[in-house]
Amino acid sequence: MKNHDDEIIISYFLRAGVIISVSFIVLGVILMFVKNGGDGFTLSQLSSYNYALNHGIDSKSLPLGLIPEGLRSLDGLYFITVGLWVLIFTPITVVFIGWISFLEDKNYRYVLMASIVLFNLFFAMLVVPRFIG
Repeated sequence: MKNHDDEIIISYFLRAGVIISVSFIVLGVILMFVKNGGDGFTLSQLSSYNYALNHGIDSKSLPLGLIPEGLRSLDGLYFITVGLWVLIFTPITVVFIGWISFLEDKNYRYVLMASIVLFNLFFAMLVVPRFIG
């Protein structure tokens, strides 16, 4: 019966993560249209591939430390960024919940496999981007 409870918890996390993520992204898009842009760029500048390429507008140009300020100022790009981060961390949270469940069940083979998956995810997110120019 315990596995059924874990599946229900995981399904709630997946649903909540997707709903929260989509809500932030949709609100961000609406704010970008209402304010005609975001983070100091107009909507036409953000939507122009050549302009964005020439001015270095990409996902690296939004510093994570400015997210709280961007949310307070109702900047649509920061709402979209938060939505994408929530979407990224939703499956990571599910793997972590599985890891805890395997640990409680003393199923150490799956604890090890879930640990490897978590390590790979965080390594790919935090270490690898520093080496890609």
